[in-house]
Amino acid sequence: MFNLVFLSGPKAGEMVPVKGALVAGRSPDCSLEVPDPNASRQHAHFQWDGTNLTLVDNGSSNGTYLNDQRVKESKLHHGDVVRMGETRIRVQKHNDNVRDANSSSIFSFKEADADISNSIVMSVADMPKGQVVTSEMLTTRLNAIMKVSKALVNIAKLDEVLGGILDTLFEVFPQADRGFLMLGREVAKLEPKAIRQRNKASTETLTVSTTICAKALESKSAFLFNDQNSGDFDQGMSIVSLKIRSAMTVPLVVNDEILGILQIDTADRSRSFTAADLELAVSVSQQAAIALHNALLLVKVETETTNRKNLLRFLPGPVADQVLAGNLDIAPGGRTYHGTILFSDIIGFTRMSETLDPERVVHLMNSYFDRMVPCIVNENGAIDKFMGDAIMAFWGIPFDKGESELHACHAALSMQNALVGFNSLQLRNGEITLGQGVGINSGTVVAGNIGSSGQIGYTLLGDAVNTASRIEHAASRGHVLVSETTWNALKGKGHGVRMPPLTVRNKAEALVVYSLRGLCLIAGELTLHLPARCGEHEVAIIRRLSDHSFIVLHPSDCDLSVHPLVSAIIEWPDIDLGKATILQVLQTQVADGALLRSQVNLADPSLQGLLAAEPVPSIPGWDKMTR
Repeated sequence: MFNLVFLSGPKAGEMVPVKGALVAGRSPDCSLEVPDPNASRQHAHFQWDGTNLTLVDNGSSNGTYLNDQRVKESKLHHGDVVRMGETRIRVQKHNDNVRDANSSSIFSFKEADADISNSIVMSVADMPKGQVVTSEMLTTRLNAIMKVSKALVNIAKLDEVLGGILDTLFEVFPQADRGFLMLGREVAKLEPKAIRQRNKASTETLTVSTTICAKALESKSAFLFNDQNSGDFDQGMSIVSLKIRSAMTVPLVVNDEILGILQIDTADRSRSFTAADLELAVSVSQQAAIALHNALLLVKVETETTNRKNLLRFLPGPVADQVLAGNLDIAPGGRTYHGTILFSDIIGFTRMSETLDPERVVHLMNSYFDRMVPCIVNENGAIDKFMGDAIMAFWGIPFDKGESELHACHAALSMQNALVGFNSLQLRNGEITLGQGVGINSGTVVAGNIGSSGQIGYTLLGDAVNTASRIEHAASRGHVLVSETTWNALKGKGHGVRMPPLTVRNKAEALVVYSLRGLCLIAGELTLHLPARCGEHEVAIIRRLSDHSFIVLHPSDCDLSVHPLVSAIIEWPDIDLGKATILQVLQTQVADGALLRSQVNLADPSLQGLLAAEPVPSIPGWDKMTR
């Protein structure tokens, strides 16, 4: 299954699952609206056939781009980025495991069977080209293909698919006496999965010639065999150990990948298969191969899903994926890695929980985690553990692609913005609102399966982990505090406030930390988390677009153009950001809760220097920034 995730523009962060064809464009009538002035009204469309997702440009004036290359039509893969105007959309695929058709060879198998060349009438490749096809032949072929498609389209279980293929072939070819279907890409490893004999109960005596199977598999071509001798085939060249007069052997191939082989035969010389039968068998088998391929994929997905669910009971998601891929050993012990660690917790949770019933606390925390966890997972983060109200997550372990800091910081800002929407719903329903602090640090850790002989778990240890926890303990409501190491790794993409030196337990020297308020993304856009006031209303500036306009979350009764926006963050309070000019009210997203989302212009796009190249200094000291 594919998801489309908006990376830029007013809908940044929104994820759209692909359940069918989607028309993308500026028009609100599009099934995938792209609110971009440079996008056409019906810019492009996404074709979905249940397996593959294809992007097709609708003749747009500005073009459709795939990974920054203009395309007319292209098949999409996991991680591709589609651009329409200035809006970028990432393609995400779950359970994206594609088998390599060339991972093993079928050409080394040899069998010392008798020569069968005299019995091969033709292969499908040798059929005469340009032969006359009558309307009766076309009708027969179409009816057969429709019969197979109808019989197999709703079959989800592999055993039913295998048996259904042979049952359908027996209907299409009434002269067939026997049939078998085997799975595998090498003759030596073929496994019989389905066998049929018309009007016979036992199939135990059937044996198959490996020479014939090898010839069909090696050439990936179907063959028609007719007995050219007056007597029976001898045992070495027989198709099965019965009196076979005619047979068709067809490899099952999808996208050049061999799934197996099927064969039907007859002992009645007067009803031998013909070239037209072979052509029909190939057409029918192609439909059968697709059904088989889908059933095998379903089995594979179900197996991997079960394995992954079992591993997720003990391992974080990305770590479990690496184990399933065979890239990581889960034996007891640890290894040294470089990564980024995030801690978050709810401010005043202990005092709050003392005033609530336990059931209400559990419900509140589950609702809160439902909002926070996707922010981490969508940035490829791994959750190490939940500790009451706290979350510990990490990036870059076991494999660091050099972007662990960027992903962790983006997740943290997304968490704070998600909490804004969550609190708006809590407030509307008369429930308790929450505030959270986040601390992030990067460095060397030891990660692995650690514990006692009776109980073991995957976790992280080391000074970098402890430092991240200490930084988080200093964070106030709405804070994303990052260490100097993490800040420097952002390489100028971070914007915010330089905090006073922070003294923490078990550290001889004070730490240099920053309050992260903005993060540069693609196309010059910034993700922001900047609580502010507009008159008596609390609002939040959550994004600056590439044209330097801003996205603001605000209550429905708040007119952003009446009062100036004033910063409401504890380390940089009461800064006049100017009056907003409203450009448009946008469609809200689920994460926005009960708030509206407006696009506005402000006179100073740097927000009084907060979004400048260098961080602004904190106004109060730590003694004034109580949790």
